[in-house]
Amino acid sequence: MGAKHVRNAAGLSDEQLEILRDRLERIRAELRARIAKESAVPREAEKFVEPLEAAEQTREQDDAISLVERDREHLREIEHAIHKMSTGLYGISEVSGDPIPYARLHAIPWARHDSDEVDDSAGPSP
Repeated sequence: MGAKHVRNAAGLSDEQLEILRDRLERIRAELRARIAKESAVPREAEKFVEPLEAAEQTREQDDAISLVERDREHLREIEHAIHKMSTGLYGISEVSGDPIPYARLHAIPWARHDSDEVDDSAGPSP
C-alpha cells in the first residue's frame, strides 16, 4: 500500500478527507432539501376550521418550525466543518487543539472536538 499524502493539520490523508467531504456534502444537500420542504408547511391556519382541526394545524406548524430550526443548526455545523476543510484545520479539536481521531470524524464528520473533551463555551456539541 502506498504512502498517504497528509495535507491538513490533523494528519488526515487525501482519501480520508475525500470520504469525509463527500459525507458532509451529502448531509448538506439532504438538510437543504429537508429545510426547503419543511419551510413550505403553511404558516397560516385555514379560516373556519373546527377547533380540533385548528389545534392539529398549530401542532403541525410548531413541529415543522422546530424541525427547520434543528436542521438549520445542523446545517451551520456542516458548513463550519466544510469551511475548516478549506483552511486545512478540519479534524483539529476546537477545545484542545489536538487531532480528532478519524473514527470519530467518520462517525460524526462535523465534530468540533474529541468525544472525551468537553466544550464549556457553547453547551453540548458533537
